[in-house]
Amino acid sequence: MNTTDTKTAAILLAPGFEEIEALTPFDLLRRAGIDTTLVSVENKTGCTGTMGLEVTGLTPMKDYDFTKADALIIPGGPGYEVLEQNQEVTDLIQSFGRDKTLGAICAGSSIPGKLGLYKDRDYTVVPDLNGDFGGTFEKVHAVISGNIVTGISVGGAFEFALDLIRVLKSPEAADDIARATCWTL
Repeated sequence: MNTTDTKTAAILLAPGFEEIEALTPFDLLRRAGIDTTLVSVENKTGCTGTMGLEVTGLTPMKDYDFTKADALIIPGGPGYEVLEQNQEVTDLIQSFGRDKTLGAICAGSSIPGKLGLYKDRDYTVVPDLNGDFGGTFEKVHAVISGNIVTGISVGGAFEFALDLIRVLKSPEAADDIARATCWTL
């Protein structure tokens, strides 16, 4: 775990990631002073999202030290299947879900559910992928349940990111970002 006062987060990207669900948390967490890194699970420095946006400057997964990260964030989009089928990724999701902060949104939220991390917890996930995850599904933009933050879909990306800030820093820090971005007027 990170031993400095600066919190750190890794956002995992695979081809077909949902741009808004990855880049909204990236932007807002950085605005809150959280050192946030976009990490390529394909160990490349670029990745193309579901809407065709190519994001460059990524850190290859093999070069990122997850032991120093405070949070792991899983976006949705068709790329979630690449994440779900990668044993190293599912091991990281289980580890962060137990011991650190885990954020997952839309289709990405189904992965921790399938791994049993929502047992006896509230959560949200894109409704089409909701299954018997052992917890309570909430049809809302975002849910904080202890150390796990979930978002429903693209429409919940802003609230999801603010909830990550609430967990990683403070409710006041999230409120400051909400005001600074005119989310709240």
